[in-house]
Amino acid sequence: MKALLATTAVAFSVLLAACGGGDEGVIVDEKDPSPSGQAASVTVAAATDANLNGVYASTNVNSNNVTKVNPIGGDPETCRFKFNGLTQTGGIRMMDGDVRYIPGSPDLRTTIVSIAAVEFRLLGSAGAAVDRANNRVNFAGATFTSTTGSGATITLTGAVPMRPDRPEGC
Repeated sequence: MKALLATTAVAFSVLLAACGGGDEGVIVDEKDPSPSGQAASVTVAAATDANLNGVYASTNVNSNNVTKVNPIGGDPETCRFKFNGLTQTGGIRMMDGDVRYIPGSPDLRTTIVSIAAVEFRLLGSAGAAVDRANNRVNFAGATFTSTTGSGATITLTGAVPMRPDRPEGC
């Protein structure tokens, strides 16, 4: 009986291991952002707080793996990644972000950027698009609104790279 249980447990483990791969479902193996070897540069303009305006760049932006998440319920499936380490010219402030986009589409779902711990959100794709062929997300005058409800805004132009080893559709 013990041998049968052990054999069943091993077979089940092998089956689960074989099911790994691109679509990670609800459980996401999200790694921490690390140096990507890719350059990034975005410009913040028309910020309600003029101190946030300027170029934020890095020759080796930190990013994590792109994951595909298919939540149960009403939210659509998304591809997601995070980035950090974009420094404002002069080394004054840092920008990081969380990008979520629709698989198989150039459309963004939600993008959040944080500058010096102040969060701004873009819902949808107005002024932004996923460019899978060039492994990046492009922003062209995308207006982000503060998540605090203050009404503060920033306008973002530039590109943030994403890692090329992505799940199918991402």
